[in-house]
Amino acid sequence: MVEMNQLLLEFESNLTWEAVTKEWKERRDSWVSKVQAAVEPSQLAEYLIELESDIQWEAVQSQWKLLRKSWREDCQAVSTLEEVSSLLLELESNTTWEVLSDEWQDIRENWVQQVYEFNDE
Repeated sequence: MVEMNQLLLEFESNLTWEAVTKEWKERRDSWVSKVQAAVEPSQLAEYLIELESDIQWEAVQSQWKLLRKSWREDCQAVSTLEEVSSLLLELESNTTWEVLSDEWQDIRENWVQQVYEFNDE
């Protein structure tokens, strides 16, 4: 479980401040603590929704507006880490490169591989 928490935190930490609302900057520390303490897949999915809610529209692909409602419903129905990993990958793949750190391009492949490992469990 801790690995998935770390992968979510790693994605969030590579989002630039331009990607998120100013409210996120104020809430971020408390969100990080909650993610670190999460022990249930449903909690991680809840925190994933929280993060997504504070990502600016300009920071995601245009099709995200169409995908978002069902993605959020899927998050609310999560019961396994496998589901969380799929939802995290879906959010990441709909986030534009412009709002991710320069390092993200270098570490993304390894990150994606680690997230995918939860689909094999």
